[in-house]
Amino acid sequence: MTSAQPLQPHEITHTVRGFDCGYGGPFRPLSLANYFQESAGTHASVLGIGMRDMFANGRTWMLSRIDIKIEKLPAEGDSVTVRTWPAGTDRLFALRYLELLDSQGRRMAGALYQYLIVDIEKRRPLRPERILSPDMVCNLPPPYPDLSPGLPDFPEFDLLEHEQSSETFIQSFQITAGTRHIDYNGHVNNGHIIDWLCDAVPLEKRGTGRLSRLKVDFLNEIKRGQPVTVRWAERSGFYSVLTADGVVFAKAYTEWQ
Repeated sequence: MTSAQPLQPHEITHTVRGFDCGYGGPFRPLSLANYFQESAGTHASVLGIGMRDMFANGRTWMLSRIDIKIEKLPAEGDSVTVRTWPAGTDRLFALRYLELLDSQGRRMAGALYQYLIVDIEKRRPLRPERILSPDMVCNLPPPYPDLSPGLPDFPEFDLLEHEQSSETFIQSFQITAGTRHIDYNGHVNNGHIIDWLCDAVPLEKRGTGRLSRLKVDFLNEIKRGQPVTVRWAERSGFYSVLTADGVVFAKAYTEWQ
């Protein structure tokens, strides 16, 4: 890749299926996560930095933090396009923007994903600027200027991490990670984690049920067979968390319309 051929965003068009919406229900967070993940993975492969390319060099991608802002969600039968592009690096993170567009090209949702490049054997993050070409950047504005991954400070998370009781967090449900949840990296895929974190918030607390903001920090790997406890708390929006035996696997902040 040379500067004479500037990098272009990658696009994938989908027809929204019934299973994306629970057959008659709203477009699901899991579906949005899968649409975004597929687009990001496909574009990485086109650029020669996909999962197979990384594995061949003893490395892998791991999603670390995301921020998704949603204006509108599609319905069954709608045609939508996911557009994505890499946006350089920041410390240990490789950055990628994504957006969901309707059939008229109008933005429905936008996101900033922050990835780690991890040494598979040592399970340690590597400096992305030493691996990725400096030309691997699209000079496009972000979908929304206020996208900023990383959850705001919430001390109650620390209590759960140290296995202390927290009256703020309410247990929603428990689930055991099964084979169907596991991805190429041998841990629960981010889409299922997002699904569980969103499902933590009770239906009666979600207004119309449309998700409008989702921020997630992926902190530790969940392996097959691990039991996970899912909890939620309300504080100017909703916080949710996945834990087991004093380990916080992931935490999220959500807003609903």
